[in-house]
Amino acid sequence: MKLQNLSIKRKLMLITMLTSTVALVLFSASFLFYDLISFRHFLSEDLATQAEIIGYNSAAAMAFKDEAAASVTLSALKAKEDITAAVLFGPDGKPFAHYFRSNIEDPSLRANYPPIEGIQYTGKYLEVAHAVSLNGERLGTLFLQSDMSQWNSRAKRYSMFLLIFMVASDLLALLIASKLQTLISGPILRLEDTMHMVSAQKNYEVRALKFYDDEIGRLIDGFNIMLSEIQQGDSALQAANDALKTQTLELEGEIIQRKQAQDELLAAKRTAEDANRAKSSFLANMSHELRTPLNAIIGYSEMIEEEIQDTGKFQNVQDVKKIQTAGKHLLSLINDVLDLSKIEAGKMGLHLENFDVAQMIQEMVATFQPTIGKNSNKLELSLAEDLGLMRADVTKVRQILFNLLSNACKFTNHGTISLDVLRTTTGNRQWLRFRVSDTGIGISPQQQKHLFKEFAQADVSISRKYGGTGLGLAISHRFAVLMGGYFTAESEPGKGSVFTVHLPTNVTLESAEAAKSKEINEVAAEQPHSVSQADTILVIDDDPAVRDLMLRYLVKSGFRVVVASNGEEGLKLAKRINPQIITLDVLMPGIDGWEVLRRMKADPDLAGIPVIMVTVVDNEIMGLNLGSSSYLMKPVDRALLAELIEKHRRVRSLIREDVPAGV
Repeated sequence: MKLQNLSIKRKLMLITMLTSTVALVLFSASFLFYDLISFRHFLSEDLATQAEIIGYNSAAAMAFKDEAAASVTLSALKAKEDITAAVLFGPDGKPFAHYFRSNIEDPSLRANYPPIEGIQYTGKYLEVAHAVSLNGERLGTLFLQSDMSQWNSRAKRYSMFLLIFMVASDLLALLIASKLQTLISGPILRLEDTMHMVSAQKNYEVRALKFYDDEIGRLIDGFNIMLSEIQQGDSALQAANDALKTQTLELEGEIIQRKQAQDELLAAKRTAEDANRAKSSFLANMSHELRTPLNAIIGYSEMIEEEIQDTGKFQNVQDVKKIQTAGKHLLSLINDVLDLSKIEAGKMGLHLENFDVAQMIQEMVATFQPTIGKNSNKLELSLAEDLGLMRADVTKVRQILFNLLSNACKFTNHGTISLDVLRTTTGNRQWLRFRVSDTGIGISPQQQKHLFKEFAQADVSISRKYGGTGLGLAISHRFAVLMGGYFTAESEPGKGSVFTVHLPTNVTLESAEAAKSKEINEVAAEQPHSVSQADTILVIDDDPAVRDLMLRYLVKSGFRVVVASNGEEGLKLAKRINPQIITLDVLMPGIDGWEVLRRMKADPDLAGIPVIMVTVVDNEIMGLNLGSSSYLMKPVDRALLAELIEKHRRVRSLIREDVPAGV
């Protein structure tokens, strides 16, 4: 039976009983707890006092190596029934004399040799270790062990007493509650009888009797007033009921119209979502398709530039560099579109790693100097001394800063661009604040509303004059939000702009586990070795242009290169030649690069070969999880590729030197 369904008599008695019982339980438990804690403290002090006395009496025996006298001193503990064991340890930690109750040694005591000085509880025992000294010279340690029989006996005795006290108190409370509850339940029950009479007979002239002037009396007065008003309101209620029916019919018609409008809105929403997904899919597919010919354009232009420089016809180098510049600009646009489509599709992941913030910024600024000098600007760099390490996606952090600095350089002419970085603390969380300011054209308050919208610049005139797609700030803003950070912007026309991004120093993933990258240990202390002609690199790629570029570049760098046009051929060549390093594409006919990588890492003969993924597929996290050593996006930065190859070659050479011959 539910408590809510009990009669008011039972509820009053139950509330009284529960209140009394809870108060008694809290009192009894508090009393018992306090008493037992105090008694245990008393037992601890008593055992410590006994240890001090026994230690004092045993000091002379230990000083003269009189084991018999020490045993006699310990045997005096027979008078203490709670003492189960006493052991004297010499300075070397070995037992000197002992006493065990009933001459039965507890094997578990051996785990305590040698004992740690002080008092401790070990389950059912209380133990104390006391230093034995004579004239200030430490002679050994006394170990006493006492059972908790006195404590247990006291706990049982007091618990039984408190239980009897609680039962007696509850019985008394029950007797008193049963007598006093009628003061409250009596008038209410009589009011209930009157209510049933009115309800059954529909006789609104009946009135309830009032006994007291308390809250229940006022309730009865209100009930009687209500009965008198019901008669007057009955006719008015009927009229209102008729009017309500009319309004209900009108409301039902309106609800039907709104339901139709809602269905139309939902259909329009689904159509818009489908169109947005189709747009994101189209952008992603087109970005991938454009990367393949662009890879050949940039790669061959770099090769042509080198060949022209070798022939000495330097007048043609500028034309080739224009091709490279246009190709790289197109690549940056494609990367922005691909990043945006991945963000909108919810597929943009984070590759978290620890990196030195100051070092990352110094490296980025060094490569950014030509862009800064393009409009005769100067860069002021301010880095706090306590920047330390940051755990985040270093590629996305670098891209955020690159976009901010690029915008500052583009909209500033003969001015100053500042980059300030410092570490801050908000609450119990640490943040890194990156602030990029310039003295450029500035942004009006109206234009600032569109700063972080994709494919939208401040206004059309700026887009025509300075160029750009309007994706840089939008992608940077989304990257910051993806890593748990946020953007702020301050600007005034003609006075420059200040963009500030706050990022947590320790970025965590909320919807998925952080990708665990398999990093190759840096051999920082060594200088790069010259490449040997015997070093073999296996290039697996279905694109002939990529194979040709990789072959020409790597052979020129002094490597022996073997190429494979598909995954099956690549696996066979890898087994046969056991290359030093493998470069692997993802999108290939037959088995793709992911499956090739899985098979390599499952083969004991191939698992140790470093694999560098070289692909247009932007999924570094999956590559690292499957076991790739590094991940590069096409078109490949040849300097970065050379650096990675040299690093992996040196690491593998060191591993081979450490493995004995014949293993």
